[in-house]
Amino acid sequence: MSSPAVHTPSEFFEAAWQAFLRAERASGESVERNYDIGGFSVRLRFAGQALVPRIVPALEHLAANPGPEPSLTVCLFDSQSTGTPMPAPPWNHDAYGPRGVIQGFNTDKIHTIYGPGTSILQMLDRDRRMAIYWVPQPDAVPYWESSFPLRPVLHWWVRDLPLQPIHAGAVGRPDGGVLIAGRSGSGKSTSTLACLHSDLRYAGDDYVLVRVDPEPFVFSLYNTAKLEPHNLARFPKLMPMVNNHGRLDSEKAMIFLHEHAPGEIVRGFPLRAILLPRVTGRRDTRLEPATPAAAVMALAPTTLVHLQGASQEAFGKLARLARKLPIYTLEAGTDLPQIPAVILDLLKKGGL
Repeated sequence: MSSPAVHTPSEFFEAAWQAFLRAERASGESVERNYDIGGFSVRLRFAGQALVPRIVPALEHLAANPGPEPSLTVCLFDSQSTGTPMPAPPWNHDAYGPRGVIQGFNTDKIHTIYGPGTSILQMLDRDRRMAIYWVPQPDAVPYWESSFPLRPVLHWWVRDLPLQPIHAGAVGRPDGGVLIAGRSGSGKSTSTLACLHSDLRYAGDDYVLVRVDPEPFVFSLYNTAKLEPHNLARFPKLMPMVNNHGRLDSEKAMIFLHEHAPGEIVRGFPLRAILLPRVTGRRDTRLEPATPAAAVMALAPTTLVHLQGASQEAFGKLARLARKLPIYTLEAGTDLPQIPAVILDLLKKGGL
């Protein structure tokens, strides 16, 4: 980053925006992608092509025709391919808070995060309905960021809307489905992916976007399926689709379903229940009633840890969602085809 010449959050955002415009001119090309996210038009504007393959595959199932005025525009660039530096941050080392939140540079108008363990800067100017996404070079975008890009920006953007990105999976049909929520290792992804190639359709297995009010509805957010490599053997149909075969010693297996199985994806559906998976080691799968408090404990910790800022609003949405829907523990068995069968039976009964 170059030497600082700004002091306030708004001034720094303006400096970052001007840097993006210079990067766009230097690249000689502006690349736009338009998406329907939660019923809103979102435009990604890239300075050149370098970041496009790092960001767009996870979102391509939501591609839409450009509208006259997007609800959110995200401007993305890197310094290496454009030869354009980002202005140096006007904050000191003491300003780095949990999960990279920059103290003093998160206001009612401006949100700022510099990802820990990465070199990714993300900012949102709420008044402009504009975000900045910058990395020093394309290789600075890790594989897991490519699997769910722009999570902080989308979280900040929906703060005042009845929408919330949630760490959960979701499967169903156009007339209704379920949210599958739990911490890592709970069986969330396995239970969700077990529903592929069944009568259920996939809305996500890691992060989805939920509209809480007036009636719960889930929107697909990313088409990326992720599995621990040792779990791949349980899903032989997915093995040829893995995007990162050569790096499974250090990465989860990552599959962009839009590229390989677009018919398995659904853009959204009304929510009928929340399921809390639990790996039992037994063959059979069954459902047991659970409480709204258990649902909040499954939804809130990882969602709020991953998505810093607007935590009070987000927790309120999660609590309201848990009060509106039936909650069940999904005791997931080892006979994977039973999982979609049990969920389908619940949906046929209207979620009870």
